[in-house]
Amino acid sequence: MFKSYLTFLAYLILYLVTTLPGKLSAQTLTSGNADFRENTSYPTFATNDPIFYFCTQQGVATASLTAKSAGSIVSFLWEKFDPIALKFVSFSNETATTSTINRLEDGCYRISFTENGTAVQARAWVFNSWCLPAVNMTKSTCTYVSFSSSASGAIFQYYDLATGKAVLLSSAYSYRWFAGTQQVATGQNPTLYQPPTKNTVYRVEVTDRAGCRKSAEVSYTSPIPKANFSWSTPQKSDPQYVFPQAPADIDFKNLSENSDPDKYEWYLFKDKSILEKMGGGTAVIDSFQTVLYDVNPLYTYELSGKYKVKLVAVKTIQALTCRDTFYLPDLIIVDTSLVKVAPVFTPNGDGVNDKLILKTRSLESLTFTIVNRWGKVVHQFSSNNYIPAESEIAAWDGKVNGKLCPAGVYFYVVDAQGRDGVRRRSKGFVEMIW
Repeated sequence: MFKSYLTFLAYLILYLVTTLPGKLSAQTLTSGNADFRENTSYPTFATNDPIFYFCTQQGVATASLTAKSAGSIVSFLWEKFDPIALKFVSFSNETATTSTINRLEDGCYRISFTENGTAVQARAWVFNSWCLPAVNMTKSTCTYVSFSSSASGAIFQYYDLATGKAVLLSSAYSYRWFAGTQQVATGQNPTLYQPPTKNTVYRVEVTDRAGCRKSAEVSYTSPIPKANFSWSTPQKSDPQYVFPQAPADIDFKNLSENSDPDKYEWYLFKDKSILEKMGGGTAVIDSFQTVLYDVNPLYTYELSGKYKVKLVAVKTIQALTCRDTFYLPDLIIVDTSLVKVAPVFTPNGDGVNDKLILKTRSLESLTFTIVNRWGKVVHQFSSNNYIPAESEIAAWDGKVNGKLCPAGVYFYVVDAQGRDGVRRRSKGFVEMIW
C-alpha cells in the first residue's frame, strides 16, 4: 500500500508539471519547442495527458519530448503506445539526467525511470501539424469577385489508452484573406464587393487548431474601370474674373484608371438654364450638347453658360464589359457678357492709363462711340466679330487726326451683343485729364 501511495504521488507531481505552466518540479516530461498544447479527453481511461503540436511540413517530423530527473543519473525508458495491441512498446533507453527524443512521429509516448527508489512514469501525445491550402477565383463581375478555398492537412487522432477507441480532433481551419498586407475578408468562400481597379494578388491564410499557418495565392485580373477627369483652359487668367470668357477652349485631362483607351465617352450637357427650361434635362438625347470619344478632348464653348460634363470609362475582358461614370462635381462656368468703361484716363504720355480701354467679356459684337460736349463724334469702333477682353482695338488715345483733344468730359455710347444672347447697352461720361 505504501508503494502504491508513492506511485500516486509521483503521478500527481508529473501531472502538476504538465498541466500547470510555471509550476516547477524536480521530474518533468515536457516539450520546449511545441507550438500549441491542450489536453486529451479520454472516453474511458481515467487520467488525461497533454498533447503537444508542432508546426511543420507534410512528411517532416519535428516533434520532440524532453524528460528530466530531479538531478540523479537515471535510466530513461522511452515507449510508444500501440493502439491495436493496447500496450506501450519500448524503442529507446538512455542513462542521463535529461533525455530528449527528436523527430517523433505522431502518437503517445511514455517515459519511465526510477529515482531514489521511486518509480516515475509520464505520458504525452505529439502531433506534427501541417496543412496545404488551395484557392480559386470562382466568379468575377463588374460588381463583385468570389473566391473559394479548401485545405487538407494532418489528422489529429488519439486513442483511449484503455479501450483503443479513436478520438478524432477537428482541424478547425480558419481562413483570412489579404490583398498585400491588408486583410479584406474572412471565411472559406468570400465574396468581395466593389473590387479594385488594379490587378491584385489575393492571399488566403489558413490556420489550424494548433495555430499553424499556411498560405496560397490567386491572381485577380480586374475588369473594373474608374472614370475620372479634370479640366483647364489656356486662356490668360485675370485676377478680376474667376471664370473664362466665351469662346472658351477647355482641355479635358483624362485621369481614368484601368480603362480601354478607345472606349471613352464624354457627354457634354447643354447650358443649365436650357436644361431647366427642358424640365431638368429628362429628355436624355436632347440634354446633350455633344458627345466626344477622344482620350483627352479639346472642346470650345462658343457661348457663355453653366455646363455639366460626365465621362464614361469602359473596360472589356473577354465577354465581360464594365463601365464607370464620373460626373464633374462642379459646373464648367463660362462667363456672361460684360462691358465696362473707365471713368477717367490720362493721355499724358507717362505710360500709365494713357488710353481709354474697354473691359469686355464674352462679346460677339460691339459698337463704341465717343462724342464731345458739342455732339461731334471724336472716336468710334464697331465690330461684328469676337471681341477680346480689354481689347485695345476699341480703345481711344484721346486724339483726333493725330492731335490731342482738349481735356474735359466726353460722352460715350456702348451697344454690344453678348455670347449669352444678352444685349449690353450703356451710356455715360468719361473724363480726360492731361
